[in-house]
Amino acid sequence: MKSIILIDGNSLMHRSYYGVNKGFIPLYEGKPIGMVYGFASTLLHIIEQFRPDGLMVTFDTKEKTFRHEMDADYKAHREKAPDDFYEQIPYVYTLLEHFCIPSLDLPGYESDDIIGTISQKAAKKEYSVKIFSNDHDFLQLVSEKIKLIKFNGGKNLLEYGPEQTFSRYGVSPQQIIDFKALTGDSSDNYKGIEGIGPKTATSLLQKYEHLEGIYEHIHELKPALRKKFEEQKDYLFHCRELATIHTSVPIDFNLSQIFQLCPETTIDFFEKMKFHSLENRYRNLIKKFDQNKKKEQNEDTKKSQEEEQMSLFL
Repeated sequence: MKSIILIDGNSLMHRSYYGVNKGFIPLYEGKPIGMVYGFASTLLHIIEQFRPDGLMVTFDTKEKTFRHEMDADYKAHREKAPDDFYEQIPYVYTLLEHFCIPSLDLPGYESDDIIGTISQKAAKKEYSVKIFSNDHDFLQLVSEKIKLIKFNGGKNLLEYGPEQTFSRYGVSPQQIIDFKALTGDSSDNYKGIEGIGPKTATSLLQKYEHLEGIYEHIHELKPALRKKFEEQKDYLFHCRELATIHTSVPIDFNLSQIFQLCPETTIDFFEKMKFHSLENRYRNLIKKFDQNKKKEQNEDTKKSQEEEQMSLFL
């Protein structure tokens, strides 16, 4: 099965910016570029560990999305990142260009929706998909073919499949949207039903499966809880719409584009930015890829010879 890795670029940029070692912040032309360094370092780690057939990075855009049109308060409380965060973004795009990694964005949609669209189409074509992000929203996409990989400090990674999702939240990936609708999401600025926390939401979804099931059995709820559901029904389904990742974004992408190392341009970027330790890691990565390629070629040759020999006895 071919593999494709989809990286939530905004999530990785924030992780790289805030997670960089404050005792080591590299400079370029006198300005901090720690986010760029962290982004590049994480890319090297992902490529070395997973050796994907395909690799893409998606981003949000400055424009408002269809969710803002649905709800003017959507993400309204998010604090603006420091100025030097935004100053480094062009270098991240340059980095991806030199790495020969496609970057995708589309005004009106979020990075989540682009990843949702690509992951669903890739899974239908029998790809193994890994989504790299610390955003729990992606759990709604998880299946046997689609996994969410969360960064867990340093080089540690946590993989979420259906079993891990249920173990962590007590609900299936298909129920995550309703779970978020019930409990709300402070980072996206929607509240769900006031007073319902994860424990109550999990209990309700385990018993009634989805929001429609809750309303079909609303008479079974305690009076105070039933009143909340009756009074906030429209808002609850509104929250579910906000939480839903769209999987039919009109964006062009090529699943058959094979990821390959681009030594000349990548090393040129590292030298320009004076990322000497990353350049050394990259050169070692090239050697490792070459060794693995030769090993695979030798194994294929050996297998072919064995099959040829066996054919003589048939």
